[in-house]
Formats: sequence, C-alpha cells, structure tokens
Amino acid sequence: MEINIGVRCHDLINNCSVDDFILKMNEYQFKNVQLVFNKTFKDYSYDDEFVNDVSFKLDKNNIEVKMLGAYFNPVHSDRNVVLKGIDNFKKNLLISHKFKNLPYVGSETGSYNDSPWIFHPKNITEEGYQETKKVFMDLKDYAESIDSKMIIESAYGHVINNVKRHARLLSELNSDNVFATIDLFNLLYEGNFDNRNEIFEEALKTLGNKIKVIHIKDAKVVDNKLVQLPVGEGEFDYKFMISCIKKYLDDVTLIFEGVKEDKIEQAKNIIRALI
Repeated sequence: MEINIGVRCHDLINNCSVDDFILKMNEYQFKNVQLVFNKTFKDYSYDDEFVNDVSFKLDKNNIEVKMLGAYFNPVHSDRNVVLKGIDNFKKNLLISHKFKNLPYVGSETGSYNDSPWIFHPKNITEEGYQETKKVFMDLKDYAESIDSKMIIESAYGHVINNVKRHARLLSELNSDNVFATIDLFNLLYEGNFDNRNEIFEEALKTLGNKIKVIHIKDAKVVDNKLVQLPVGEGEFDYKFMISCIKKYLDDVTLIFEGVKEDKIEQAKNIIRALI
C-alpha cells in the first residue's frame, strides 16, 4: 500500500513564476502536487519551452505532478465555453507526457447551473448524464489515442452526483486510461452529512483501484449549511478514512485542496500521523 501526500499548488501560491512556485513547494516539503497551469503561473503557455522548463525544474527538485487540473463545465449553456474547456483538457493530456510518471488530467462533471456549479434539476436526468458522457467519451478517445490518463471527480451538485453514477460513467467509458478522484466534501450536503463515513467507504469499495486521487478537506454543518473547514477543525473521521484507504486501495495520492498556507502544517501533521 502506497499513500502519497500532496497539495493543490495554487492554494499555497498563484500568479507566480516557475522559480517561486518551486521555492514554495520546497518550503513546505511537498513532493507531490496537483498543478493547474492557468491558476499557478503568471505567464503560462503550453508550448514546449515553457512546459519543458516546468518539468525540468520539478524533476531537479524531486517534485512529481500527480494531476494536471483542467476542470471545466461540459454542460455549460454556452457551447463556446464547453469547446474551450475541451481544448484546454486535451492540451493538458498532450503535455502530460512531458512530466515524470505521466500524471492524470482531471476535471469534475459540471452543472446545468452554469456558475457556480451547484445543483440543477437537469443534472440528475438521463439526458444530463448522456450529454456529459458524450463529452468525456470524446476525451477518453483522445486520451487513448495518445496514451494519456484522465481522472474524473464526482460531486453532489454536479451531473455525476454520487458514487453510483460515478461507477456507471467509468464502466461505460470502459477504458484503462480513465480513473477516479474522490472528494468526500463534494459528495456531501446537509441532508447526508451524518452518513459521511458510509458514503466514503461505499466510494472506495465501489470504485476500488480506479481511485488514484483523494482530495483532503474537512467540514461540518453550521446553521443547517455545510461548511468547509481546515483539516482537523471539522467532523471528518480521518482515522476511519485512512483505515478504509488502506483496506480498499493499493496506491493513492491524498491531495490537500482548499487548505491555505496558515493551516497547511496542521493538515500535514494530522494526516501523516495516521498513515
């Protein structure tokens, strides 16, 4: 069982140079990262010169990109927004070959509520599912054609809104190039928060080793509203969650997401003590 710990880079530093990004990752001793080019770097491009520079400096500092984030809304009402998102995702699939061990390229599945991506009645329809599947089928075909890997995240307010739908989508995409990201916070709302342990275990038991990334957050319900909190300040049972990870998965990267700089050491200490 191999458990890696990493961070979403732009929670610690954004709009920066490549050198400043490397310095920040080294400051907190992160050797695994989720990297979103347009949110991390001030002047980014996907051309060979820039990508090779990023890759070279990461390798030199023994930092590995586990996921390239290319999140977009595949069911946005403006088709141009969808096409732009698809194009960016495919560019990330292409540049993934520049990085050590071929990182996954990831997205969520969006919402018919264009922005923010929250619950919309059409999300849970069969029509909504099929429209989303069509977009990811195209991305899957492209990933297979260049031997890249993609990773899909589910969330309560999105089209792929629960573990059952997540498993169905992966099954119907039917590809060795497609994997899953699990984010417990994203699978919850006020009405199912008390079942969080069961939901997490169901996800791991159902999706198994398709899961390659788990986002680490914390939360509790305050005044009947689900609130994200720094790791250790909510009600997530990380002892239980880590035990499930060890039981059901062979290898996974735990990525701190939405954890700001003043809370990152606290989060690392809590999780490292359990693995």
